Amino acid sequence: MKLAILGAGKIVFDLLSFIGTVPKIELEAIFGRRQSIDKLEKIRSDHKIKKVYTDFEKLLADPEIDTVYIGLPNDLHFDFAKKALNAQKNVIIEKPFVETSEHFEDLKAAAIANHRHLYEAISNQYLDNFRQLKKWLEAIAPIHLAVLNYSQYSSRYDQFKAGNILPAFDINRGGGALLDLNVYNIHLALGLFGFPDKISYQANIKQNVDTSGILVMNYPDLVVSAIAGKDVFSLTNGPSLIEGENGFIQIDSPTSSLTSISLNTGGQRLTYQPKPMHRMFAEFSAFQQAIDEDRWGFMLEQLEHSGQVVKILEELRDSVLSSKKEKVD
Repeated sequence: MKLAILGAGKIVFDLLSFIGTVPKIELEAIFGRRQSIDKLEKIRSDHKIKKVYTDFEKLLADPEIDTVYIGLPNDLHFDFAKKALNAQKNVIIEKPFVETSEHFEDLKAAAIANHRHLYEAISNQYLDNFRQLKKWLEAIAPIHLAVLNYSQYSSRYDQFKAGNILPAFDINRGGGALLDLNVYNIHLALGLFGFPDKISYQANIKQNVDTSGILVMNYPDLVVSAIAGKDVFSLTNGPSLIEGENGFIQIDSPTSSLTSISLNTGGQRLTYQPKPMHRMFAEFSAFQQAIDEDRWGFMLEQLEHSGQVVKILEELRDSVLSSKKEKVD
């Protein structure tokens, strides 16, 4: 994989902290605004990236680039992804994928028409611990309750309270607790239990955006509560719980990383902690292999999962916007 990185924000620096250790990924380019050229050049130098682009069309015309990673603000994901797919590039989009089901279907159609891979960078779906959680479900079944919690006080929240609305807290730019943090809980729930029968969302709305909230997902004989907050301090190690008639599973880490999980049945506790690695390492290793080997079926399977998450996020985001409209009226 010959990768171009779009963006120079916090998530891109997270990516750069490990991406050089993923076998068979070459860093071809980084892209950003012309006003950020000095920052981009420093990133290029620090991380041995071959090129810097501030013109996206020129980047797309570069034959050495076969894949682009979109680490831009959420509202920009769709436009950049569609241009890249139609320029015959594979695309990896940072979570959340896109804002609407219409945009999702448009990108899916472009990927299929151009036979290019399209993925959402969502860490928990590719981790060894996620696969172990799925194996453990049968041991505690039937399962009736799950509480998934990923809350952390945002580094941008104080600016938000002061009136400086950055994209992370701008509902019109894909901001808010639902899209930033609860998306991990939604991916985890769908990956473990499938698509729910019913969903509802109760949120704290401040300055027209959800700063924290609780999502309830109803299944036959199972209720999942997904909690996320950007305006609260919480335990950095969870916990999240999956509870059944024959035991429970405890997740003592954020649902984005799943670094510590345990199975508790009949008074016995079994822990599972794989070799420590960056939470995004496994997904990018999977993307590299799938793209280089053209594992098309794998891509379509992962895309189907992301499409289901988009449907949920779209419905819940509409409920937040409706609440905003009612307050304005």
